[in-house]
Amino acid sequence: MTTSRRRVGAAAAVTMMAAAASVVFVAHPAGAVTCSVTPAPGVGAVSVRSQKSTTSGYVITTLYAGQYLPSLCQSESGGYYSSCGGSSYWIYIPGELTYPRWVAAACVRLVKDRVGT
Repeated sequence: MTTSRRRVGAAAAVTMMAAAASVVFVAHPAGAVTCSVTPAPGVGAVSVRSQKSTTSGYVITTLYAGQYLPSLCQSESGGYYSSCGGSSYWIYIPGELTYPRWVAAACVRLVKDRVGT
């Protein structure tokens, strides 16, 4: 009886240690990079869109100079736009909303902030 209690106790201890280690890893990801976007120098405002396209119906809101939105740290190909020198690259803006959000990559400055170091 005591042998099986020891095994159960040891198994529980190992499980708790593994859970604690994973929590520490998730809570403090060393070297993790987060990104945000803000209008590029000289750009007063950037449209935030629901599609990687300049169709006017896709504008959700506006990002003004001095404001920042969290973003992915890379751009993706999409519809061509002529503003800010023109390009077909877009940056995804994640959020808790039910629809995707995109900004024209040429019109924003990508800011990388290192955390957990």
